[in-house]
Amino acid sequence: MDTTETLNGTYFYGGLSNLTPQQLWWAITIAVVSDHLGISAVDAALVISGQPILPTRGKPRGATPGTSIASKYISTWLNYKLPRGMTLPTLTGKTITSLHFSSTNNLGRFVGRNVPWLGWAMTFTTIYNIQRDVKATYNRVVAPKDRIQWTYF
Repeated sequence: MDTTETLNGTYFYGGLSNLTPQQLWWAITIAVVSDHLGISAVDAALVISGQPILPTRGKPRGATPGTSIASKYISTWLNYKLPRGMTLPTLTGKTITSLHFSSTNNLGRFVGRNVPWLGWAMTFTTIYNIQRDVKATYNRVVAPKDRIQWTYF
């Protein structure tokens, strides 16, 4: 519930009263993050399912050890070999410092290796949407002198 009621420079929001501008910002942030949590569970599932945690047979030197749940199952379900000589680039590695490009000629492996990147993109989108919604709600509730003026984009 948005309201612009004030009492001696304090605000009322979501059943809370006598909030300073800073307390109001936190109350709105908690409400907005709670509204977005359903999305963040999907983000986390994609990121986690793309981590190379399953053991594999021997791999070429320099390859990331292990495979991910996403890569294992998607490459089974989408087992399509690309035409001879055609490969697709993927970014692999267990940590940021070990990231490197590798190629695959299997469409399922390509999709499986890119699942965590989809999860990270969704996570950053969720974070951006949260901060945008917090700012919009806060600015709608507070007096003009207390409004947030910053923008990221």
